[in-house]
Amino acid sequence: MPKAILLDWDDTLAHTRNSVVEAMEYILKKYNKEPWDITKVKYRDTKKSLKENFPNFFGKNAQIAYNEYLKYYMKYAYNKVSPMENANDFLKFCNQNKIDLYIISNKEKSLLLKEIEFCFPKISFKKILGNGDAPLNKPNPAPVFIALDDVAYKINKDNVWLIGDTKQDTECAYNADIQPILLGKGKFMEDGYIKNKINSSLPLLVFEGFKDIINYIQVDK
Repeated sequence: MPKAILLDWDDTLAHTRNSVVEAMEYILKKYNKEPWDITKVKYRDTKKSLKENFPNFFGKNAQIAYNEYLKYYMKYAYNKVSPMENANDFLKFCNQNKIDLYIISNKEKSLLLKEIEFCFPKISFKKILGNGDAPLNKPNPAPVFIALDDVAYKINKDNVWLIGDTKQDTECAYNADIQPILLGKGKFMEDGYIKNKINSSLPLLVFEGFKDIINYIQVDK
């Protein structure tokens, strides 16, 4: 059983994609830019956070556009976010079994905190890291080590897991030499990458949902 579990937020613990798309479509339209489906393919650097990509999307207007994005999101979009299926049961299970919970996300901290309070008001998280809380965002391992900077145990695959739904998350885990866990079917990742990682020296664990992770931990007790 791990001592700590670090979790991604967007589409790992909560359904947030529709809210992000709604806010992005609003701001792109305001600046006469191409729709999000086109913009994200043509201009987005998948190794960077959404905020870090705004110069790619809006050039010299990046900071102003980002502030407008945040304002819209806070007013109209955040309350459309909902917990991922069985996420609350999983988090309660971890709290009850003294597994420390952390969130490490590349999302803007103000949005992250608001959504966490909205979705999981009764869950105890030891630390919550958002965009900019570490020197570099995922897939760099810095957020892992910043989150766990006060633990007494070794930061390794036996003690620490990282659960996420994208390559940024799995690569962050590999870069930190902790256990990578892919939630869902890896719809944003290549099948070849997933198969290679499942058979690597530090095998990627893949689970359909949080119920499966609970069962895995219970067997591993």
